[in-house]
Amino acid sequence: MEWVDVVLVDTFPAFLERWNGDEESWLEYIRDFPELFEKIRMDYEKYGNDWRDYLRLLSKRELPELKRAHERLVEAIPEVGVRIEELFCVEQEDYNIVIYVGLENGAGWVTEFMGKPSILFGLEAIAELGWHDNVRGLVAHEFGHLVHWVVRGGSIEELENEEIMWLYTEGFAQRIEDIVTGRPWHLESEGWFEWCVENERLIKKEFLRRLRANEPLNRFFGSWYRVFGRRFLGYYLGYRFVEWLETEFSLRGIALMDRELVRDRILEFLEL
Repeated sequence: MEWVDVVLVDTFPAFLERWNGDEESWLEYIRDFPELFEKIRMDYEKYGNDWRDYLRLLSKRELPELKRAHERLVEAIPEVGVRIEELFCVEQEDYNIVIYVGLENGAGWVTEFMGKPSILFGLEAIAELGWHDNVRGLVAHEFGHLVHWVVRGGSIEELENEEIMWLYTEGFAQRIEDIVTGRPWHLESEGWFEWCVENERLIKKEFLRRLRANEPLNRFFGSWYRVFGRRFLGYYLGYRFVEWLETEFSLRGIALMDRELVRDRILEFLEL
């Protein structure tokens, strides 16, 4: 099985042509990709933020770290993509992959791009998180979202407009990463998983409290936030939720679950 047909939109060469270290050079680069630029802007605006306020983040990046992230990424994508196709029968023609330099919108995210579900990889976010050596796990995680989208036959982003569903969508993607690459996961720090296991009940309780109080749940998922002094607790909790569902359903069955059933089962899981 060869990696031949996938549409890979690699904008990094265009970035290198334009980039001179200032904000205007980034704007010149990104304006050549209007659909991508719109995604970056809207990603901030949906939370009430102005994307221009984040242009300052560009000054944090050095070319060697971006080049290293790019090199590792283009090595990992075909390897993981072939494995995903073998396991889940997701055809390369079903999606696109985009490599770009953004405003730390995310190291990886799945959205519609060029009329297909697509994985977008932000080199600057990979560099910021220091995930150069863990990028294979990141790729597997994002392919997990893609599998979910393709199997379900509809937008995962639409599901995620309801924050409680992040536990479902991120948990599914984390479970796929675990199947494809195993642990440690790309987002783990030393001792993180063990702490999560020991404090799972505490994490559930706090997630449920915030849910009932209508407080933002992105604190459990975003790389800029911490709960109990630790990042990414929602990914662990989501993974455990999907593992729990697997005692009754196949992964395909989990991917196809009705929204109301997912919501009910999440509440049941958090009470355990």
